[in-house]
Amino acid sequence: MLGPRPLVLAIAVASACAHSNPHLAGEDRLTGIDFEGNQQLNDKTLLSGLALHRVLTRNGAADPYLVQLDADRIRGEYMRRGYLDVDVRSRVERKGDDAVVTYTVEEGPRAVTRVVIRGLPADFPVDRVREALHLKDGEPFDYDTYDLAKPQLLGVAQDQGYAHATLEANVVADRAGHRAIVRLIYTPGPKCTFGKIEITGVTGELAEAVRNRVEFAQGQPYSTQAIVQTQRNLYGFGRFSTVQVQPDKSGGDVVGVQIAVAESARHEVKLGGGFGMDPLSYEIRGRAGYSVAGWPFPLDTVSLDLRPAYALQRNGDSAEPRIRALAKLERKDLFWTYTKAAVEAGYNYLTVEAYTSFGPLARLGFETRLGSERLLLRVGWGIEQVDFRNINGVIDQDANLKKTLGIDHNERNGSYQQSLILDLRNHPIEPTLGGYAELHTTEGTKYAGSSYRYFEVIPDLRGYVPLPLVNGAVLAAHAKFGAIYGDVPATERFFSGGTNSQRGFAERKLAPSRTGDPDPTDDKAESITVPYGGAGMIDTSIEARVPLTTIKAMPLGAAIFLDGGDVTETPGQLDPMNLHWALGAGLRLMTIVGPVRLDFGYRLNRTRVMPDEDAPSPGSHWAYHLTIGEAF
Repeated sequence: MLGPRPLVLAIAVASACAHSNPHLAGEDRLTGIDFEGNQQLNDKTLLSGLALHRVLTRNGAADPYLVQLDADRIRGEYMRRGYLDVDVRSRVERKGDDAVVTYTVEEGPRAVTRVVIRGLPADFPVDRVREALHLKDGEPFDYDTYDLAKPQLLGVAQDQGYAHATLEANVVADRAGHRAIVRLIYTPGPKCTFGKIEITGVTGELAEAVRNRVEFAQGQPYSTQAIVQTQRNLYGFGRFSTVQVQPDKSGGDVVGVQIAVAESARHEVKLGGGFGMDPLSYEIRGRAGYSVAGWPFPLDTVSLDLRPAYALQRNGDSAEPRIRALAKLERKDLFWTYTKAAVEAGYNYLTVEAYTSFGPLARLGFETRLGSERLLLRVGWGIEQVDFRNINGVIDQDANLKKTLGIDHNERNGSYQQSLILDLRNHPIEPTLGGYAELHTTEGTKYAGSSYRYFEVIPDLRGYVPLPLVNGAVLAAHAKFGAIYGDVPATERFFSGGTNSQRGFAERKLAPSRTGDPDPTDDKAESITVPYGGAGMIDTSIEARVPLTTIKAMPLGAAIFLDGGDVTETPGQLDPMNLHWALGAGLRLMTIVGPVRLDFGYRLNRTRVMPDEDAPSPGSHWAYHLTIGEAF
């Protein structure tokens, strides 16, 4: 039978869940909720969890049961933060039919943590338990930190081979000593090993691929971490819709494991599109793709990809079609596990400011881990035959420039490529912590089938750290360098400016350019600037990303950024002390397809043509960009 206090609380909970009645004549109307004495938790934090807050928004009455219930809630919020001596009193002040509820808080000192661990075997590393708890002796206590750590605390014991371990965890309040004593009492049970491993759902090469991704073997010490990592490996394989890795603990100190997988749909069709704009052009992009997995062999995937795009200049002078068609055969686990090999063939038709290029291409690629999923090596060979047409009149008038760019003849570019990638980000799309580093090199040589001899190097660094003052805010930084030595193929030249680089410029407009009259015979023709790219590039940015609010459950955030960059004719002309700088801000709306981003950039320097330099987009200070995805 419920006692008086539980009965009161039960009635209060029922009252909180029910809809408040509209205000009736002669009944108190709640018009405000005030707080006194709260120093560590602000009014907004305390108000957000109160039942009376919802009553206030509905113009309801000051229910006395909810007043008491919310006092307990405030007390509980403080105790979760370690304020064990907190006292909360309430009073209701009435003026006519209006009522204001005031909560007076006496916070008291914050309790410090003391951790007591019992029951661990002699060979068990106690330090691992303390590391998993994230609360050290003498530090301020926080209940949420303790609560989130409890599953990991049990996992620490199971990772040491104690599959049957149990944990009794609780917090004892020592109010006299202002301490929160965290008691962790382990019952480890016998030390276990892995037993028989059974795989169901696939056979043949797929079953072998599953077995090669298992992080444990029969006879090894039991570990829950190995089970979790195995499940991650199998999902990362990309061929299974469901993965279950179930240990069977009924066998005492030998734990068998059953791995059940179900293949994903073999056939997949992708249709998509997008829209982008900047100060100079609009671009519409489309995508159509088809893939079939497990053909012609179980570890193979064949895919077809078509990506058309159409860019329209705002002044109406030209339209730029862009088409890429690609067929690819990909095989996983070639030679050894966690490798990927690909053969590609396709055709490109690309219209840019200076010319239209078109022609077939072929590629071979190979990717493998280097001891860790965080470190990847990619190597490849590619060759493409490129023809040029529709050369812009500004470029076409200068025979020497056409020859320098290599667009006065057909181009055959064969090259070897290598990339070394270290990815330490906590999320590949929306990282909030970690770093990313990539070193990409390309060698154009006659042995690769090329008419050009060149060496290209592109190091790329990115870093992400949380900002301490705002929950969810991130400081992101990016630095990229590019250089081409030797011959410079027209299709390899660097461009900057746009949504993913220097946002003070329109797309591709930060680059060596030629300004002139595209048609000297037309007296009404206006002078235009045509970028053709360079062999040296610096691109850098620092950006603060801050969450703001939500719009229909979609997070809305803001960003403030400083972008710097330059593209020059040769790498030797790059001057890190004389970059183009732009300051800007933008909005990000997180949707199911990724962050929709609107950025405004304002150029801070080098906006006028000086006697000794050629400034891209002279006189233009502003640029704006609408796209999907973060800048880096």
